[in-house]
Amino acid sequence: MKKLVILAALLMLLPVSAMAGMSAVSDTDLEEVTGQVGLTLSMTVTVTASTIAWGDSDGFGPTYTSQGWVILSNVTTPNFVLTGVTIDAGSDNTSAYVQINTGASNIIQGNMTIGALIIGTTGTATGASTGEIRMTNLGVAVGALIISGH
Repeated sequence: MKKLVILAALLMLLPVSAMAGMSAVSDTDLEEVTGQVGLTLSMTVTVTASTIAWGDSDGFGPTYTSQGWVILSNVTTPNFVLTGVTIDAGSDNTSAYVQINTGASNIIQGNMTIGALIIGTTGTATGASTGEIRMTNLGVAVGALIISGH
């Protein structure tokens, strides 16, 4: 009897509007329903890099044949924010696919600064900077990415 009273009290707490428009589902209708599985993840990633360097070992043209480097120094990056990202796999009887869906929300948010852009002869050159690069209020949205092998 105690369980019945508790159940009745819990049912009275449910809003009546939640039950409006509900109808029974037949066994035939239920046979058409399939469940979905997949992976949902949320995280914030902070990337730091004091220096990013790109080198070309053979130079270019007939005159500049020695290696050259482009060095990005004092780099600060925005946060990568992944919230509610879903990862699903499926096939079309021919190929298999994986879909990564960010829900079209901004996955990169914030400011990016490269304090110095240096052109040098080594990857650790510290010569004069050609300038600074700043991107403020950066927002990058991806939406859905579908990948398959071939």
